[in-house]
Amino acid sequence: MGTLTEVTDADYPAITVPGIVYLDGYYFVMTPAGRIYNSALNDPTSWNALEFIQCQAETDSGVAIARIANYVVGFSTYTIEFFYDAGNPTGSPLLPMASAQANIGCACGQSVVNTDGTLLFIGQSKNFGRGVYMLAGTNPQKVSTPFIDRILDATDMTDVWAFVVKPEGHIFYVLVLGGDVDRTMVYDLTTQDWHEWDMLEASSAKTITALTQSNGIATATCASHGLSDGDLTTIAGAVQTGYNGAVNITYVDANTFTYLVDSATVTPATTASSITSTGYTHVNFAGAFASEYDGYSVIQTRSGGSVYYFKAGVYQDAGLPVDVRIRTSKLDGQSNKKKFFNSAAIIGDKVASNAYLRYSDDDYVTWSNYRPVNLALDRSKVSRLGAGRRRAFELRHNANTAFRAEALEIDLKEGVA
Repeated sequence: MGTLTEVTDADYPAITVPGIVYLDGYYFVMTPAGRIYNSALNDPTSWNALEFIQCQAETDSGVAIARIANYVVGFSTYTIEFFYDAGNPTGSPLLPMASAQANIGCACGQSVVNTDGTLLFIGQSKNFGRGVYMLAGTNPQKVSTPFIDRILDATDMTDVWAFVVKPEGHIFYVLVLGGDVDRTMVYDLTTQDWHEWDMLEASSAKTITALTQSNGIATATCASHGLSDGDLTTIAGAVQTGYNGAVNITYVDANTFTYLVDSATVTPATTASSITSTGYTHVNFAGAFASEYDGYSVIQTRSGGSVYYFKAGVYQDAGLPVDVRIRTSKLDGQSNKKKFFNSAAIIGDKVASNAYLRYSDDDYVTWSNYRPVNLALDRSKVSRLGAGRRRAFELRHNANTAFRAEALEIDLKEGVA
């Protein structure tokens, strides 16, 4: 293992922005004033206060420094500048590529991540708001959606972390937004889809005072259970193990809920001590740093330093369920006429678990109750979904099985009015 050596040269800049670049034997750092300093050739401990080049396309501040191909990239508030090694005998070895300047800046230096020769970052301009951009050459390409942009515009950029993980053939750009926003947005470079990641935190267990089943539907009496329709809870303590496990509930009232069990499960449930229901709350994703080790994508948390890794065939988070939700855009068939939704079928993995489906006809404000969809059937679908003019669907899955939904196939008939 190598030895860490502190840079003690008095000419090393006192304050630098995120990032450090190695190119052709030189190390480069950048100051908030937009000056890019270089080390001595092949000696990162030796620096000269006169060896720098200035980002000068605008009078904005330096934000981050990175490398793409053989170029040093200087990110400023509203511009991006590119520099190449010109081999100058004195001063900085760099010269600017004036023709490659971009009028998109960087909103937060901590958002800049390099993966396989591609830079991703939160960009901004003087005329438009923020967005996530990808830089594979010298032209930044926007990859965020209006939904993501609205979230980025809502944060003050004081608590942002970003990293890349590569599990199971996918490349994820993970953008952790702290502060008041407290959300983690994730871009899949492989599928070009956006996701939101969070984690479940167990709540205090509540006692179930009665638990019975009829025709495969278990009914639980639990005073002030605090659950909503479709919520995940873990049932524990029943002697009849068919009642136990992580389940999605159907809300009946404030003290009663139901869930699916095997119809052969003995009723009523009995216990040696007590039967409990443990719900969950969603908290922001804890990861802040990532690396690759022995073929695994490894993530470390910012608080506590816990280390996690992705493992094929495990669909839980350190023993806790993973609450997967997929929400569609609003479907209207390019017509405002009333539609009769005959059925909705989930196209995806055939596994021994249920997904849950609900819909909204009023722009995601109110929702129908969730209905279970058996993913093991040849046609995993629900029927008789009523009528509406513009409808959005939401899928939910929590079981410890694979869940890759490729499409939602809707069978509908358009009315005359």
